[in-house]
Formats: sequence, structure tokens, C-alpha cells
Amino acid sequence: MGFDELLVTHASPTLANMKPASLISLSKTVDKEDCIMKLEKKGLLFFALSNRKGQNLVLVYRKDKLEQALSSPLASRILKYFEYPESLEGRLEFLSKRFMSTSCPHEVGLFLGYPPEDVMGFIENQGKGALYSGFWKVYTNKENAEKTLQKWAKCRRKYLECFLGGTDITRLCVTA
Repeated sequence: MGFDELLVTHASPTLANMKPASLISLSKTVDKEDCIMKLEKKGLLFFALSNRKGQNLVLVYRKDKLEQALSSPLASRILKYFEYPESLEGRLEFLSKRFMSTSCPHEVGLFLGYPPEDVMGFIENQGKGALYSGFWKVYTNKENAEKTLQKWAKCRRKYLECFLGGTDITRLCVTA
């Protein structure tokens, strides 16, 4: 699977500006430089979080949306608890360090646009007792989470349909 298809498959809601960030895993052999330059012009940014066994874990994000997601009072409190710095760049660097020391830090959900209440619920309940499970484990407002998940799934289906039909990824990436 090429870089463009990986993005469409795993980051459609971020491409569509519906969510602040997505995670993708890339092998070192994936050719991505041309695509990244085109997408950065549309407000999509890329940050390498970790590199394990030839796989790069990359956060694909929109700066404004990510700053907004991390600025809610509860998200800020969770990040402060884990000793994250205040700046977005510092937070991305710190998240990268957390990925190096922990297989998957629970607070990554805040970066991916999951409700802070659910991230807190996951941490407090150690991943058990969720009301619902989809992209994330839901501990509050199941109805709202289901609607969000349905929108993201519909976006992915539509984007894949367009991409496989020949639409270039730069046309699928909404300008921020």
C-alpha cells in the first residue's frame, strides 16, 4: 500500500478536517516526500513519534485543531498530570518520548480527538468497564460517541471510494 492510500485508509477524518490528528504506521521504504510537501500546503502536518523495527509511527495532524483539542480544561489537567510542557511542539516531543518508554501512552487519545472524559475514564478504569468500544473506549456520552464514530466511518468510506476511483489525495485534503 502506498503512502497516499495509507493516509486515506487511516487518516480520512483528519484529511477532511473533522478530527485533529490520526496515527499511521509506515515502513521506511514508503515514498512519501512529494505527498507530504503537497499536503503541508493544505495545513496537514506530520510528526514522527517512534521508530521500532523498521516501522515509523507518524502523527498526521492539523495544528489549530490539535491545539484546540489539547486546550480543554480536562485535557490540560491530564497532560499536566503526565508532566507535558505547555507548547504544542513540546507536547509532541514529550509524546514521542512517552511512546519510546511505553508501548502506547493512554493520553494519546487526547491528541487523536477523543473526548477527554473518555481518556480519563480509560486511565482511571485501566481500560475496563467501557460503555462502548470503537476507535476508543467510551466511558461517557455513548450516543455522542456513536454519532462521531459513524461520521468518521462514513468519511473513510467516501474518501476510499473517491481515492480508488482516481481522485488525487491533494483534492481530498481539505484546506484548513
